[in-house]
Amino acid sequence: MLEIAAQWDDEAEVWIATSEDVPGLCVEASTFDELVAVATELTPELLELNHVEILGPVSIHITAERTMTAKAA
Repeated sequence: MLEIAAQWDDEAEVWIATSEDVPGLCVEASTFDELVAVATELTPELLELNHVEILGPVSIHITAERTMTAKAA
């Protein structure tokens, strides 16, 4: 299973995903769903470009992190 980390960038207002398991993966998108779609599409291509052998479907685990402040009641 390939691990991808996603974090929300408040300043740029985008999700950013990177991965130590997928060399060259650096994706940003305005929504989390868009980020997942692009990362899922690019992962096999990047693995092939980096000469990582793929023997079938690749499992991807995306961990998302977003920090927010809740207003007091």
